[in-house]
Amino acid sequence: MASRPGDDAVGAAIGSSGVVIETARLRIRSYRDADLADLVGLAGDWEIARWVGTIPHPYTEADGREWIARVQENHATGRPRRFAIALKKTDRLIGGVGLDGTTGDGSEEPALGYWVGQPYWGNGYAREATAAVIDYGFRTLGLETIRAYTDPGNVASQKVLLHCGLQNVGKIELLKPTHHGEQRAPLFRISRPEVSA
Repeated sequence: MASRPGDDAVGAAIGSSGVVIETARLRIRSYRDADLADLVGLAGDWEIARWVGTIPHPYTEADGREWIARVQENHATGRPRRFAIALKKTDRLIGGVGLDGTTGDGSEEPALGYWVGQPYWGNGYAREATAAVIDYGFRTLGLETIRAYTDPGNVASQKVLLHCGLQNVGKIELLKPTHHGEQRAPLFRISRPEVSA
């Protein structure tokens, strides 16, 4: 049985450093300046960049500083769409998630994007963070639909999307090929759940 967005969510709060979403094991929050070394180390891994077309490779400290500043500015607006994924116990950065990812084909529809550093694969963190951010998108941002696409070869990411309630709705023609040269990619979509009164 697929989980529904919010199954793992504990709650979202707005603090002085922006929106923080907590789940059973994760703190989904703004990036902090202290995250720079972990961000560069994790995002700079080719095993991450090969699947996430928007992460430059090699990933430099300048890339990390620019990204952290952009996310911090996003959180200062009060309705952020980009987040760091941190372990709740240690608050250590393990990845990123957001609702402003590339749509792949130029669509205006909100697009989910996420990545988890390779040392943290296989623990269900991507599913937990993705479900919480989808719930945030529907409940807090009032989004009607959320889409995502993956490199056709990224089966693990496709399983995360399906587990979180997105459905494979076909393929899209990409404006920019994937790192593997693919011109078409599977498209996934979820709509806001109907809430009965």
